[in-house]
Amino acid sequence: MRNLRSLAATVMSVLAVSAGLVACGGASGSNASGVTIGYSTYTLSNPFFAGMQKGLDAGTQKYGYKLVTTNSNGDAAQQVTDIQNLISRGVNYILLSPADGKAIAPAVSAADMAHVPIISIADSVIPPITATITIDDVKAGSDAVDRIAAELKARKGSATGKVVDIQGILGTPSATRREEGFRRQLAHYPGLQVVAAQDGGYDTAKSNALMVDILQANPQIDAVFAANDAEAVGVSAAIKSQGRFKPVGDPGHIIVIGVDGSKPAVEDVRAGVQDASISQNPIKMMQKAVDTVADLEAHKSVPKQIDWPSATITKESIDSSEVKSYGIWSDEV
Repeated sequence: MRNLRSLAATVMSVLAVSAGLVACGGASGSNASGVTIGYSTYTLSNPFFAGMQKGLDAGTQKYGYKLVTTNSNGDAAQQVTDIQNLISRGVNYILLSPADGKAIAPAVSAADMAHVPIISIADSVIPPITATITIDDVKAGSDAVDRIAAELKARKGSATGKVVDIQGILGTPSATRREEGFRRQLAHYPGLQVVAAQDGGYDTAKSNALMVDILQANPQIDAVFAANDAEAVGVSAAIKSQGRFKPVGDPGHIIVIGVDGSKPAVEDVRAGVQDASISQNPIKMMQKAVDTVADLEAHKSVPKQIDWPSATITKESIDSSEVKSYGIWSDEV
């Protein structure tokens, strides 16, 4: 395998030079192990990705791997170039969080041709890749609906109300699957009516602006599902700015459910602003990704799909043994 790596790296380096490619990103680690991991991300501004970086740093230090990082700043075309540059630099493995799992297909194919294993974390990409580590995004969307229905039933005696759907980046696999779970479970509650559905772009500012418009157009809103916590925080800020905020537990409270377990959202949960966050744990997920690299180095077989459990964090559960065992990753970043 090492001979194949060396040959592939040499070929790709020659191709990269002839094509005028310039490697990007930074490198860290002494590389005593002889293994270099390339990490391609599409953002570092979202707190979730700060958690991923923390887990990656801990994992590579544990095994003595060298790390080369790139950040495409949300540009899928740039991420393709970043991955191609990582291949040209001769990395042995590529870990990535994709901006668009379909758009980066050419880079994934290039890695496959160069015999560089790819591991995708927190989202999926078009095969061929070695492994994907994600939560069950369909279940996350489904759990959010069940939570909304239960809260409204406790409040009104039946699961009825007007719901807003702030979707993730359209076209990304995680957003597609969360929306699938949301819509599928919604069918079980005919009393829940979606009055607005918009692409929040997994972004706080964009979701805030969208929610302001939605609130102005809808005098009655009972609940909001936000596809991630960055969106949920923007939604809650909009509810406050429009004078519609009541704390969790108040009969007039607008229920807000997000996904990820990021720090601003967890703080809102603690403060009685946001009802729940369906948390991932990017620190542990990224450590698992590096452990998977170690397994591959040891010639062990690894599963194509590694399902990471989620945990629903509410004001009532945040101090529970279950949540503490799972880990509130945002408290560590």
